[in-house]
Amino acid sequence: MAGSHHDFPHSKIIAADSIAVALDQLVAAIHTKYSTDDRLAVVGIANGGIPFAQRLRERLNAMRSVPVGVGTVDIAFYRDDLGRNPIPKVTEPSAFDFDVDGARVLLCDDVLFSGRTVRAALNDLFDQGRPAVVELAILCDRGGRRLPIQPDYTGITLDTASSEQVKVFLDPLDPHKDCITLHPK
Repeated sequence: MAGSHHDFPHSKIIAADSIAVALDQLVAAIHTKYSTDDRLAVVGIANGGIPFAQRLRERLNAMRSVPVGVGTVDIAFYRDDLGRNPIPKVTEPSAFDFDVDGARVLLCDDVLFSGRTVRAALNDLFDQGRPAVVELAILCDRGGRRLPIQPDYTGITLDTASSEQVKVFLDPLDPHKDCITLHPK
């Protein structure tokens, strides 16, 4: 259809400078809550939460005396839609460079929507051990929750239609190329 929204492959909605400001605000909020020697870890939810968790970790480590632990959770086997959607071909086992038992964990994801991904990630995390505290850090909250899950730390809040898809790109080499785009489903 000529003139429709679908004529555009994507619309860039948030540029790198706004993402950098959001990351700075997230790190400041986390840093004020935890002392520099608390046993803190970031855990990225595969796939989009991993680069976000790495960014948070780098910035937090620059302000702390005790390094921040890091981990990843792959929720492929914990999803509640396995009957309707196949397990992705590329899955990585969850991995942690810290002892989950008693840790203060920041569960990190790039986009929060229904809450199902976070629920699955919590199941995986608790299968690994019993953390003292789990908080949720989200780069982009797009609303539309279907479960009672809310972030403790939010970088950017967007008002999107359920028919739209939010894509986050965090460039591993050049943060000036970071962007968040909105796509029609």
